[in-house]
Amino acid sequence: MGKTILILGGGWGGLFVAHRLRGYVGQEHRIVIIEKNDKFSLGPSNLWVMTGDRQYPGDVERSMSKLLRKDIELLHAEVTGIETETKKVHTSVGTFTGDYLVIALGSELYPEALPGFVENAYNLYDLSSVARLHEVLQQFTGGKIIVFCSATPFRCPPAPYEAALLIESLFRNRGLKDKIEVHIYTPEKQPMPVGGLKIGAMLRQMIENRGIKYHPEHKVLRIDGALRKMFFQDGIDAKYDLLIGIPPHRAPRVVVEAGLTDSTGYIPTHPQTMRVLSDVETLETKLPGIYVLGDVAAITLLNSMLLPKAGVFAEEQASVIANSIAASIHEEESNKVFDGKGICYIETGDGMASTGSGEFYAYPEPRILIESPSKEGHKAKEELEKLLTTWFA
Repeated sequence: MGKTILILGGGWGGLFVAHRLRGYVGQEHRIVIIEKNDKFSLGPSNLWVMTGDRQYPGDVERSMSKLLRKDIELLHAEVTGIETETKKVHTSVGTFTGDYLVIALGSELYPEALPGFVENAYNLYDLSSVARLHEVLQQFTGGKIIVFCSATPFRCPPAPYEAALLIESLFRNRGLKDKIEVHIYTPEKQPMPVGGLKIGAMLRQMIENRGIKYHPEHKVLRIDGALRKMFFQDGIDAKYDLLIGIPPHRAPRVVVEAGLTDSTGYIPTHPQTMRVLSDVETLETKLPGIYVLGDVAAITLLNSMLLPKAGVFAEEQASVIANSIAASIHEEESNKVFDGKGICYIETGDGMASTGSGEFYAYPEPRILIESPSKEGHKAKEELEKLLTTWFA
């Protein structure tokens, strides 16, 4: 008899699993994506909308109903409950039971958690907000621009630094560089701390060489729009003329209520098999037939830090999960594991990007190489957009 695979979440990771798995198993097996949003977009698009290189929404969003593969079922619904022992999933349109569950629900943005964020900051991770930001940047002729991170962890660790570099590039090319100040405030000790001191120093030098002021270890407590000030945990404050922020993130409430999260706030996940862990130290797993990937997963590295929440890992994680489910259905052994390797592209402005490649499972800490900015790096990043045409009509 055919099996049913329920994929909770139709983002980057969930769609990769569905497409890979559909190539491994026959049509008698159902692959069902449950997704509450009716639109799909790629994270890198936000920066291009900000700069005006892409138009919102036509260039960057696709309707989930336009999935090309009709042998992948799409259920437009919100997941409201997960019963892990029975693999039963409650949704806003009914209850469904799977033979396998793939939890790809990502992390949720929670701007309301920071007083003043919603009213006063442009949300770098919200496309509609970024589209409004683009219009403001077009009219902006001078003042202090602050790019800030509310809390860690957050998706795409290079994003605030990319945003600042792109903004500097925009105003420099308009002949207004001397009219603006660009500042970055973050609770991190350094840029991309998981990469180690050398990578942090390299990225800091990259942004400071462009005249961008960097303020690490600054945890924002609230934003006062009337005063146009940010107030920080250490008692200092900072005035701004334009505020661009990354809001707090959290795991979806449904996975918390299902008892799946640990002290990290996310689901402890086996670093190779993408199974739910019962013990992070011994790597013992639980809940057979249930897998986790993407931003909702907490994968602890050998330096005790967490694998960054970045879409670049989703494809290989999805391949591992699809291979494992297919092997189980065919009653075979799966020998494919996630190796912690990944490549990302860091926008630096002027039509260039740096290519970063990393072995995140290396000991004693991840081994990461960041190349000099190049046109080729930017073109490679643009290749990600092909998913919009290979997956959607």
